[in-house]
Amino acid sequence: MDSWVPFRRSRPDRVVELVRRVAEAGDPGEHGEGVEVVVEAPRTTWWRALFNRDDTLAQARIVVTREGGAVRYPFDIQLVTAYGAGAAHRLGTRPGWAVSNSAGMAFVIQKGTHRTGFDFEELAAGAVAALAKLRRKPRERGWRARIDRSVKRG
Repeated sequence: MDSWVPFRRSRPDRVVELVRRVAEAGDPGEHGEGVEVVVEAPRTTWWRALFNRDDTLAQARIVVTREGGAVRYPFDIQLVTAYGAGAAHRLGTRPGWAVSNSAGMAFVIQKGTHRTGFDFEELAAGAVAALAKLRRKPRERGWRARIDRSVKRG
């Protein structure tokens, strides 16, 4: 597990770097089931959280590699927020994206084909934008990301 990398909400270039590093390595992770880049939004202030029930951690878990280190579309982003499985449907859709709630989990999904190449900038921006929309009045600072190689799926 790598350490957290801080970034500003409006500048997710560090997230793009992490995604690109994992994809280029074709990293299968510790258990061979893939690697995720975890993006975390800052917690809200205590008084705002008290009235908005928004005191939980908000994460977007970008599935960069799958079993065996495969990198391919569609890219799934699991949203771990106070909204649970309904989080994705609170977002609406963006062009080239889909939303889903599956098995009690919320996902936003970046679609594409191998012919178009990978748009890691849009992938990172989409993850940050999803968290920002679910967070009421998100702060610019306090965001962080890290690589999670200990993923176990299924």
